[in-house]
Amino acid sequence: MNGRKKIALVMLSVFFIVGGLAGFYNIGSVESGQSGANAEVSAASLNAAGNRNVKNAVQTLAASSINEATSANTAAELEALGRMELAAENESLMLYVNRETAEIAVKEKQNGYAWFSNPAGRNEDPKASPLYKAELNSQLTVSYYNEKGQLNSLNSYSDSVQKKQFTIETTDRGVKVVYQLGNVSKSFDNIPQTISKERFEEAILSKIEDQEVRDDVGYSFRFDEAKQQYEIRKLQDYALEELSQMLESIGYTTEEAAKDRGEDVGGEEGSADKPEFTVPLVYSIEGDQLLVSIPGAELKYTTRYPIASIQLLKHFGAADDKKDGYIFVPDGSGALIDLNNGRLNVEPFIMPVYGNDGSFNVKERSQKNETVRLPVFGMKQEDRAFLGIIENGDAMAEVLADISGRNDSYNTVGAKFRVVSMDFYTLTAGTKKSSVPMFETKPYQGDLQIRFAFLNGTAASYTGMAGLYRNYLVQKHNLEKLEPANAPFVLELAGAFPTEKSFLGIPYESTESLTRYEEAEELLRRMKEKGVDSIALRYVGWFNGGIRHGRPSDIELVGALGGKRGFDKLTDYANQNGVALYPDAAFLQAYKKPLQAASFLDQKKAKIYEYEPVHNVKDTAFSHYIQSAAKLGKLTDKFLASYAKLGAQGLSLRDLGSEVNSDFDPKHSINRQNALRESEQAAKKLKEQVNQLMVSGGNAYSLPFADIIVNAPTASSGINLTDEEIPFYQIALHGYYDLAGTPFNMGERQDPRYELLKTLETGSTIYYQWTYKPSTVVKDTPYNDMYALYYENWLDEAAQLYGEAGGFLKSIRNMAITDHRTLQENVVQTTFENGASIIINYNKTAVQVNGIRIEARSYLLGGE
Repeated sequence: MNGRKKIALVMLSVFFIVGGLAGFYNIGSVESGQSGANAEVSAASLNAAGNRNVKNAVQTLAASSINEATSANTAAELEALGRMELAAENESLMLYVNRETAEIAVKEKQNGYAWFSNPAGRNEDPKASPLYKAELNSQLTVSYYNEKGQLNSLNSYSDSVQKKQFTIETTDRGVKVVYQLGNVSKSFDNIPQTISKERFEEAILSKIEDQEVRDDVGYSFRFDEAKQQYEIRKLQDYALEELSQMLESIGYTTEEAAKDRGEDVGGEEGSADKPEFTVPLVYSIEGDQLLVSIPGAELKYTTRYPIASIQLLKHFGAADDKKDGYIFVPDGSGALIDLNNGRLNVEPFIMPVYGNDGSFNVKERSQKNETVRLPVFGMKQEDRAFLGIIENGDAMAEVLADISGRNDSYNTVGAKFRVVSMDFYTLTAGTKKSSVPMFETKPYQGDLQIRFAFLNGTAASYTGMAGLYRNYLVQKHNLEKLEPANAPFVLELAGAFPTEKSFLGIPYESTESLTRYEEAEELLRRMKEKGVDSIALRYVGWFNGGIRHGRPSDIELVGALGGKRGFDKLTDYANQNGVALYPDAAFLQAYKKPLQAASFLDQKKAKIYEYEPVHNVKDTAFSHYIQSAAKLGKLTDKFLASYAKLGAQGLSLRDLGSEVNSDFDPKHSINRQNALRESEQAAKKLKEQVNQLMVSGGNAYSLPFADIIVNAPTASSGINLTDEEIPFYQIALHGYYDLAGTPFNMGERQDPRYELLKTLETGSTIYYQWTYKPSTVVKDTPYNDMYALYYENWLDEAAQLYGEAGGFLKSIRNMAITDHRTLQENVVQTTFENGASIIINYNKTAVQVNGIRIEARSYLLGGE
């Protein structure tokens, strides 16, 4: 049994034994197979005394075990620590470094536990081959391209430490290790790369008396008969050092060599003929956390061998094959990989932060995964845990994780950073084709940084990790909690869409309405009448031609929807009736070719296609260009100048918080990390002038500017290596944002009841997407996937679900999630900071939880 399940059962047992379920009442019982609209609602009064007993028992148990981790470092780890020297110390941590191996350890003062950059018992690992033992000894791996675009790699142990090609220096808060990777040529400036025959004989050979030494020197150079010059051969460093010393003894100086290099007829320096890299790695302690960074300005490589990526501290905190616990990966809402789960027949976990870069030309797509929205990862082993936060270079990062048994005996999780991008350009001559590598010309040159934080005792869990990340965000961005009020019902309405028509046999494009401005107002009135008193309206397709609108630099309201007059009336109604109006706009997805479209590496304009879900092939009816982030600032300014005239107090961002793309056009090239910064600046400017922002997707960089997040991840990708899906995203953000997943009527399950249960589990808001016109309007058009949006099919059910869940959602709207756990298969419990809790039964049959029956697809509420 894994540690996650053991802790859950212990806590649950104490919970029920001490306090019973007297404090719980069922308000959502529904028989298996019943729809949400027919759900029977029942309630029982709370037993206040029982409630207090339950709450006190849980608080006592939590207080007694918090920070009382019992696991200790092994003898091998203590021995490894003994070989290190103390490099830095503060009130919480002690940083140690081994000057022979360049490994580090960080020790928590409060409990004496030490975390290591490399496993202490790695050299005795029976599973690892010599190659993988070298990786176990490494702090980083550098992958690089050769001139043909082929990938090769070097690691810091075999290619730097073993060759004594590294230095360690002390800094104010830690240490800095500078690795020279590859067969690094030392600086022997008095050795000429080329020298004329006359000069070689006169300045060097004639001054060497010993014939054997003269022959050795002569052999060190190769004579070019055609050019009548000597050229230095490729020699090992020790041979170059001996040659340099000999030349110095006869008075052949650096100045002499410089003069002879001036006679050089051409050619590259010897170092340019082989891959050599300088990678600085800085460790710093800050409070109770460890910062690990690579200063980008000091990262060195040649244009002939550009760095593709750097994997940083792959084995930090690695757990061996005897440890109990799990790896946390940020796949969608979050997922767990049980340590040593034995799934060696599936691929390791690897996912890019913020999804794929749209400026890479995807030829085919094998599967669609959820997006990594938060740049975090972590691991729990026994009653210890760490969380990694990718602070700098997050848009260039991938999260990697794997279990023990594949290449070595350790479970690992960490990050790899892209440095220089490459793609192949195909040249065609008749029937012959060849591929030529195309490299990014302006790669990211900023810092790469990961922050490690540590948890112990009962805090060492995915809930503890999420709480730690929440605190990090609150402090970094000065986040404030939501006001205690009704949770909003998020309603998305589709306004207009383009359709092809003909007049006298001549085809033309027309704009067809799905929900006119006045019809949107009517729907809002009807919802108010049905008791939905708090509404956030996301209005898509309201300007510049509809849903797939034109360039947003200038706003033209859609005449088919009611024009300026109709929009003003809708805005007035929203302002007067407490409806938060969020007209939607896309800034990165350009549905008509923009003047500043981003380019692929082969210089073709970046055009992105939707994929047909069944056969996974491109849907040519739906495509868009990518607006270059390099021009995003000007586009935002123009939009705001036009938007200010409408008087709207809110705005929905379709793509600024959901995707990040490079631009490889040499005229306005921008790497992905700098593109992220442009999106941040645009969102900040929009927030300052518009006031209220609804963000779709909710990537981490958009969080400082968001008020409501829609299409937040509610599931993981279900990758085969993972064992469990968790709502890490919601645990981290709840109480500070109104969160909504996919619209209830547009989920893959087409099951609003399931969506309600997921909403209650995560404390999210109810979200529907509708049109006023019936679905027949979009039949046989490219918008045929909007078949399930006709409001009449959903209005009553939506109002009923809001009535059922509204009271609970109001009570916990501004409360952080303090605990989340799986009680049994498809049965989960969430607890909020005010003591309120909910147990969800997703099963199609009733279940017993310590003697209490929970109906199928239903829930129990409890606590305050």
